[in-house]
Amino acid sequence: MAEDSSHSTAPNATANDLDGLLIQRGPRRSLLSYIFFQASPEITHELAQAFARVVITGLVSLLFLGRGLLGDGYAYFWIVVVYLALSVGHLAIIRHWTDQFLWRRYLSITADLAITGYMTHELGIAGLGFYPLFLWIVVGNGLRFGVHHLRVATVVGLLSLFVSTYLNGIAASHPGLVIGLLVGLLLMPKFFLVMIMRLTEANLALKEEKEKAEFVARHDTLTGLPNRAMLEEHMQVAIARARRDNTVVAVVFIDLDSFKSINDNFGHHVGDRLLVEVANCLKIHVREGDTVSRLGGDEFVVLIEALDDANEVASVIERVFACVGRYYRIGDYQTYVTWSAGVAIYPQDGADAQTLIKHADTAMYRAKSAGTNQVRLYDADMSHDIASQLARRDELRRAIEQDQFVVFYQPIVDVASRKIVGVEALARWQHPTRGLVPPAAFIELAEHTGLIAALGARILALACADVGEWWREGLGELSLHVNVSARQLGQPDLAETILDLLESHSLPPQALAVEVTESALIEDADAAEALFAKLKRAGVSISLDDFGTGYSSLAYVKRFNVDHIKVDRSFVDGLPGNVSDCALVEAILAIGDRLGALVIAEGVETGPQLEWLAARGCLLMQGYYFGTPTSTKTMAARLREPPPQTTTLRLYAGA
Repeated sequence: MAEDSSHSTAPNATANDLDGLLIQRGPRRSLLSYIFFQASPEITHELAQAFARVVITGLVSLLFLGRGLLGDGYAYFWIVVVYLALSVGHLAIIRHWTDQFLWRRYLSITADLAITGYMTHELGIAGLGFYPLFLWIVVGNGLRFGVHHLRVATVVGLLSLFVSTYLNGIAASHPGLVIGLLVGLLLMPKFFLVMIMRLTEANLALKEEKEKAEFVARHDTLTGLPNRAMLEEHMQVAIARARRDNTVVAVVFIDLDSFKSINDNFGHHVGDRLLVEVANCLKIHVREGDTVSRLGGDEFVVLIEALDDANEVASVIERVFACVGRYYRIGDYQTYVTWSAGVAIYPQDGADAQTLIKHADTAMYRAKSAGTNQVRLYDADMSHDIASQLARRDELRRAIEQDQFVVFYQPIVDVASRKIVGVEALARWQHPTRGLVPPAAFIELAEHTGLIAALGARILALACADVGEWWREGLGELSLHVNVSARQLGQPDLAETILDLLESHSLPPQALAVEVTESALIEDADAAEALFAKLKRAGVSISLDDFGTGYSSLAYVKRFNVDHIKVDRSFVDGLPGNVSDCALVEAILAIGDRLGALVIAEGVETGPQLEWLAARGCLLMQGYYFGTPTSTKTMAARLREPPPQTTTLRLYAGA
């Protein structure tokens, strides 16, 4: 197909060449333009000057023609004719031997200055009017041919001017005038040379600035990849070509997973270097002719062109995915990188650049909601789902900004004394129209959209204020259990923020227990370990939540030296009838006992569950048996009530 296309356009080659030549030549130039400037890329300065010399000398010879034939201007006429003949011969040499016999330039400079000096000599004092011609020949040839020619032209010009004025007596009668002209002829070429050099430097600087500005306007400054503007230009060309050739274009929208945590943990300089490494990897793995661009932040777009059908997209994406699911070494750090990618295909997913990018972004959002290192193809149903998710995200962000969240508290009870010894802070959304919204309706959305960190910080501040007030009222030295998300664990200043909050509300560090799930720990165990070390040194307790439901539970208990282990409600539900649940809970109790960690049973709802747990040494419990999560006011009122009378419990007496 390519060969047929090239043959079909062959007849137009001459016309295209002529169009290009006309564009190159630009508008026609005057005779003076030929003298002072290069007329076009095909005509050199020297050729233009030689042509102008022939024209000017020919015109002068016509002026002397009448006087030469009549007799009184005979000498002038023949001198001009001889000079015209030499000029024509010089022009012929330049046209036929452009790069040979370059000594001719020195001869032309000498001849021009000699004829100018002769005219100055013959006209006497009036001949000094040719002084600008001396400057023009010296400076013009120097600038055309280089510094050495300028120096030679200056020496020859000085000699020509001095000899002509000496022979006609002007030097003797007006020595000051001649000396001034000679000094001017000596200094002016240097002045012009310096001026032209500075102008050249300024033009080069302006050109570089212009090129830099054009590059910045079309490229990402960090990675050097095309930016959105340049990407859309490439996409328009690719779509037009695909429409003509009946091929397929794919747009892959890529967003790095957990890139914010990399910036927060290691610094933005490490994040920037990682982006450069990923960009370089993408450039290596795409096909020749495809385009990799960066839209900003951690978002990349790969434009895949000239696909015969949509089935080829998978093979190209597989090549691109070689850049993720592996470690990148950035200085002293090793960073494991995954991403989420969405794919939109022309023509079925859009007919223009903006639509394809938008739909690929929508597909990426769906991939991110499915987990890490996922890729999704766009389909029309996504738009409605994603639009709904974006609307709920914006609503959630406004709710945080407008303080629509409140804290409910679930008591943690010492069953031996039936006394409330702690509370777990639980978020509730006080929606202006839907009323009290439970966590199940917004926690997952907050996690996916990155708003969980802001929400967690707000809940922590409110809970510290409430419990601090209860301490000051003498309602009991309660321990406050607050959940910390994986995103919060990645914040480098989280420990300082927590300790500042405790201090501002007059709470000792021992009053707080930071709860974290095993699934949150696995995302960045190193950051969590550093955070816990700071908090434990200050006296804050660490509680491992939902124990047994995550990964490598025993390893985490040992590594982080936790103070509390919370048995997940999924194990407590089966007590005491389910043999497997009983065995698992007994094992967890034994682990806590051997490692010196207090075990708290979650989800206790019945008397038999309480009796079974208490009989085996688990005395800290929470669940609906002791009360549902309640508001700050209700919890304060309950704390003011005396604890209920205790009942005799069968306690664990040993193995």
